[in-house]
Amino acid sequence: MVRLFVPINYSDYSVNAVNYAIKLGQKIPSTITLITCKDPIISKEESGNKELKLDEFKKAIEAGFNEQQKQNINLSSRIVTGYPEDILVEISIQEEPDAIIMGTRSKGETIKELLGSITSDVIKNAKVPVLAVPANSTVDTDKLSNILFVTDFGDNDYRSLHKLIRLITPFQTHIFATHFKAAQPDKWDKKRLEEMRLYCKQTYRNYNISFDFITGDDFISALDTFIESNQIDLIAMTRHKRNMISKILHPSITRKILFHTDIPLLVFHE
Repeated sequence: MVRLFVPINYSDYSVNAVNYAIKLGQKIPSTITLITCKDPIISKEESGNKELKLDEFKKAIEAGFNEQQKQNINLSSRIVTGYPEDILVEISIQEEPDAIIMGTRSKGETIKELLGSITSDVIKNAKVPVLAVPANSTVDTDKLSNILFVTDFGDNDYRSLHKLIRLITPFQTHIFATHFKAAQPDKWDKKRLEEMRLYCKQTYRNYNISFDFITGDDFISALDTFIESNQIDLIAMTRHKRNMISKILHPSITRKILFHTDIPLLVFHE
């Protein structure tokens, strides 16, 4: 049973994240917890209204379940006091769900890029995988065809790949394990890619995994081309810790992907 937490503020993009989780539940037996955060200074009446709204929302979701969803999904809800970026990180540490699924707006929103977002804050600080689902993204319940797994060939990527495969086991999926290089890959890059390929061939014999490099000076442009050429449905990657100098000089690849693509992004942590 997979445990998924989904924050909901009733915006279109957060409702879409709930729908995404529910559709995944048709294939993956899941306990899905809807979480609404409330301001600690709101009145008892406002708090009561939030509880009533969340309960009504949950009942409406359950009323629309098909038979498969009724069998596979245990839907619960809770209201917690505090700010989402703090509460969700705290939950990730204390309760260790399999993933937090969060809705995001569409790509390229300049203000959000400059000021940050709740989703990017949770991705940065949570201790469990976070799936960021853009507002217009959907999932095919019969298949999750093509997944781009961005790798640096580190030990943590091997662990992330294992978690990814556990999540997508019910789907017929092609995983593209891919490393980004601004220049052409050198012998060491090719050696590490071949080591990962051999490991996966031995460990995940029943899975369709291919290995490649994405090259180009502009990461986002090269990424977009790869996504379009291979009809990618989901991007998965490990968020690596970086020192302060690299943070100043080079924006996070995770953040670049989050704000510049409308493909769902699944982020694992070191």
